[in-house]
Amino acid sequence: MKQTYFLIALVASFAIIGWILINPSEELNYFSEEVSFLTPDNKMISATWYTPLKGQTPFKTVILVHEFNGDRHDWDPFISGFIERGYAALSYDIRGFGSSQNVPKSGDFYDVIIKDVEGAVSWLLNNPDVQSDSIGIVGGQLGGTIAYAASAYIDEIKVSIVISPAVEIDSILLGKGISGGLDDPNVPPLLGEDNFKPHSILFQFLDTQRINIQPLIDQAEEPKMVRLYRPESPAVRAAGLSLLHRDLRAFGDLLRYLDENL
Repeated sequence: MKQTYFLIALVASFAIIGWILINPSEELNYFSEEVSFLTPDNKMISATWYTPLKGQTPFKTVILVHEFNGDRHDWDPFISGFIERGYAALSYDIRGFGSSQNVPKSGDFYDVIIKDVEGAVSWLLNNPDVQSDSIGIVGGQLGGTIAYAASAYIDEIKVSIVISPAVEIDSILLGKGISGGLDDPNVPPLLGEDNFKPHSILFQFLDTQRINIQPLIDQAEEPKMVRLYRPESPAVRAAGLSLLHRDLRAFGDLLRYLDENL
């Protein structure tokens, strides 16, 4: 009987050890808090605010913008990487996605989503833990296009990282159809089309995307930097956030750009 109990205990111990090995406990290096903020056109945006467990406030901060049909949690695998470098991060759901206010994705949708970033910046500027002169933005695909536009429209954005931006959008996100002095409250009125000057940008994309993205690079003013990736295997070709997952160089380049410029 004792031998039977011993065998049961031994099997149970191995089972527990195996579970721990398969599911290791990972200590997070950050605090996270669910927050929300209003945009200038009164849309409610849901976000998560991440701050380092260690380090002195105020923090340099990055705004993280997801892809079309994604949400803010697409950035979760990368949060620790930003935190390790001492950055706080505000990852938000674009209006119409995730837990943010639902809106039609038609009509002037692409003209007004830049206001989500305006709301994010306003929230950060009212946060005492944020270094107000060191706010950057990082986005993939649609989020990359938003980050691109933010560098032109929003003075408080010091640097933008634009990963595989969507270029097929006929919108003020690409400086199209805007003119100085617009009265439309949904459209940033501060720039004319000839004065749309994105700047302080790191472009990251695959070599196969170069032809489409080159006009955005040409339109941007200095300072700007281009990182083009040529994976050795077609199996690792990816765009947007997938590029960060599949090419280890890309996320390292992103962090170094922030270190040097934010």
